[in-house]
Amino acid sequence: MKLLSPENSPISRWMHPTLLMMCVLAVASVLIPSASGADMNVAGLVVDYGDGRISYAVVPFPEEEISGIELLRRSGLDLVTVGFGGMGDAVCQIEDTGCPVDDCRRRLCQTSDPESPFWRYLRQTTPGDWEFLALGASGARVGDGDIDGWSWAGTEAALPSLTMDEIAERAGADFSLLTAVDAPSAVLRTQGRETGEQVPAGAVSRAVAVGIIGLVAGLAVWRSRRHVKATA
Repeated sequence: MKLLSPENSPISRWMHPTLLMMCVLAVASVLIPSASGADMNVAGLVVDYGDGRISYAVVPFPEEEISGIELLRRSGLDLVTVGFGGMGDAVCQIEDTGCPVDDCRRRLCQTSDPESPFWRYLRQTTPGDWEFLALGASGARVGDGDIDGWSWAGTEAALPSLTMDEIAERAGADFSLLTAVDAPSAVLRTQGRETGEQVPAGAVSRAVAVGIIGLVAGLAVWRSRRHVKATA
């Protein structure tokens, strides 16, 4: 009996194109925007650590509004907060800047020094016009196109004047993806003293997805070839 090689068997000739098409469709579903997310809202975020570093983030959300503290949580920045019951949450630390929870609970990170820094919460009404929000981040509502800011400062915060497009550029965000895919991730980048270029969070998630799809496809091809050899 003449044995067919895996490359020439009917099963192999059928399986390889099918697997290839499945991989192409799977990758396309990750990379190509979907119309179902067309109503996604987007807000901007600027965080000044007071040492020359500034984080820029573009945060998508499907809700009509979210709170200021939720916007900060969804940005991808490391965050430490403490709750004050009905008054909401206070921000103790963003990334490596801030104070311990005990100090935050007692005096919101401030000391007896009148210039002692704490995390000031602001919103930009027009480029360069930042207003301090005394209501707090838990009570403030964030809608599409809003730009929030956090500044580790003891006196008046000096956040930069930025449009949403400029924040997106500094964060490395692509609006066409953020407003179109079903579950987009926030895009975050920190620039300034002793920082390097960070890969945007959305790009990382898409790259991981593509890598997993490629691994699964390769395993499927390998198993199909073993099956052909075993049954030939």
